[in-house]
Amino acid sequence: MIGNHCLYNLPREKLLPLLNIPSADGRAYYDFSPIQEFRFVVLDGYDISAIGWPADHPNALEALNVLREKNPNSNKNSPDGLIGLGRRFLMFNGAVGKEQMEWLHYVLQDATKLNQKVVICCHLPLDPQCLQVCLAGHTHKDGYSVDSYGVHHRVLEAALECPPGTNAFGYVDLFPDRLLLTAQIDWRVKWFSVVRQTKRCQF
Repeated sequence: MIGNHCLYNLPREKLLPLLNIPSADGRAYYDFSPIQEFRFVVLDGYDISAIGWPADHPNALEALNVLREKNPNSNKNSPDGLIGLGRRFLMFNGAVGKEQMEWLHYVLQDATKLNQKVVICCHLPLDPQCLQVCLAGHTHKDGYSVDSYGVHHRVLEAALECPPGTNAFGYVDLFPDRLLLTAQIDWRVKWFSVVRQTKRCQF
């Protein structure tokens, strides 16, 4: 799962192979099922973005057009004057493009047919309509909430906030009826468990 700090340092053609993200065209979204009951869907939150693509790439141009339209600041990373959801129109953010949304629609339909629980992973926090768990980053601080649909949202702390020489990692244990996320940040160990019935995916 890629984020803005990754894209500040490496272009997609170098970054994706290093992360073993399967891609022939620079897109960084994919899905996998480590066990039959679960489907993990990894979204590319920087699909439409002014960072990470060559300046003349259609996805970068689309992002720049949106930023010009929605953010009046000369510094497009500045939220000055932006209110509410308008604060999302910043250069260090991104968006999921139309092609990726169509792919997601297909994946969710397939997961529904297979009666799978879906976990969405994206660097940028999402406002989803249908999933079990949303794992995100980007805010640098950890957070947890359950939305009005009953979806669990877990924001993981940023590894780059750790002092040099310390560890930051996490892993997920999957069971047919739950998942258990264990995150170790330096000396702290946190657990996050979700136990839910299967929810049908409607898109």
